[in-house]
Formats: sequence, C-alpha cells, structure tokens
Amino acid sequence: MAETALLYVNAAPPEDLPPAPADSGIPPLPDSPVTSATTEVPVEHKVGLPQLNVETFAGQLFWLAVSLIVLFLVISRLGVPKIGGVMAARAGRIKGDIDAAADSKRKSEEALARYEKALADARARALKIGDDMRKVSQDEADAKNAAEAERVAAETAKAEARIAEMRKAAMANVATLAGDVASEIVSKLTGEAAPASDVSNAVRSALKTA
Repeated sequence: MAETALLYVNAAPPEDLPPAPADSGIPPLPDSPVTSATTEVPVEHKVGLPQLNVETFAGQLFWLAVSLIVLFLVISRLGVPKIGGVMAARAGRIKGDIDAAADSKRKSEEALARYEKALADARARALKIGDDMRKVSQDEADAKNAAEAERVAAETAKAEARIAEMRKAAMANVATLAGDVASEIVSKLTGEAAPASDVSNAVRSALKTA
C-alpha cells in the first residue's frame, strides 16, 4: 500500500527581503503575505510476482491459449511430419533388414539343401562304385575259380587215368606173379606141374574176390 508524505514549507514575508533594484529586470514578488509549497515524495513498495497478479489473469490466459495454439500448429506442421518421416524411414530400414535376413536365411537353407543333396549323391555314387568293383572282383574271382576248377578237374582226370593204368599194369603184373608163384607152389607140393589155364583161372578168381 502506497504512502504519501506531505511537507509544508513556510516562506518568509516579502517585507523582510530587501527590495530589488529598479533596473535589475527581476519581477517583484506577489503581495501575498504567505507563500506555501507542497512537495509529494513517493515511497517505494515491493510488488509480488506478475503472473500471480489477479488483475492480469485474463490477459495471461489469453496469451497462454495463443501460445499453445501456435505451439500446436508449429509441432503439427513441422515437428510431426519430420518425426513421422524419421519413423517411416526407420520402419523401412527395419523392414529391409528383416527382408534381407529372411532372404539370407532362405539362401542358406537352399545352399544347405544343395550340399546335402550333393553329399547324398556322392555317397550313392561311392556305394555304386564299390558295388561295381566288388561285382567285377567277384566275377574275376569266379572266372579264375572256374578255370582253376577246370584245370584241377583235368589234372585229376589225368591222374586218375594214370592211376588206373598203373593199377591195371600192377594187377597184370600181380596176376602173372601170382600165377608163377602158384604154379611153383603146386609143383613143389605135388611134384607135378599144374596146368597153366587152371592156375590163371584160380588167380583171377582170387583177385576178383579180393
């Protein structure tokens, strides 16, 4: 609350002052017996925060509304499109990365499938080659065994033929030797020579029985 101090100053009567010279050019003082002067001295006082002054609430609310509207327009016209563009670009990059990762995964799966197929084909070819080699080796072994069997059979037949001839010759020699021995035994026992035909028949009968 402002306070005002009033100071009253009384001036001396004009008759107490010396008269001014006539030629000085200074106008004479008025004939009032008392001259009074009033001086107003303002006293400073503290004022509160302007935004809390109830007398300016209406203006503050108005400018606050205007500021909010301007801020909304600036954000909606400038900030939101930029943010939306940044988000769209980021979403596009993320989508591109996801698509690239999916494509890489698909290519790796295709490469793995081709590798597994090639490995299976190689195994199948190796097994086929092994089977073919075993079959060829078996055929060669069978052929060699057949030839060897034929050779052995031929050698066996020849050996059996020689054995048969040798046996036949031995038997002939045995028959002759046995006839000679029998004739000699009969002649020693009886003192007479036995007929050759009887001795031969007896030897052949003995050999057949044996």
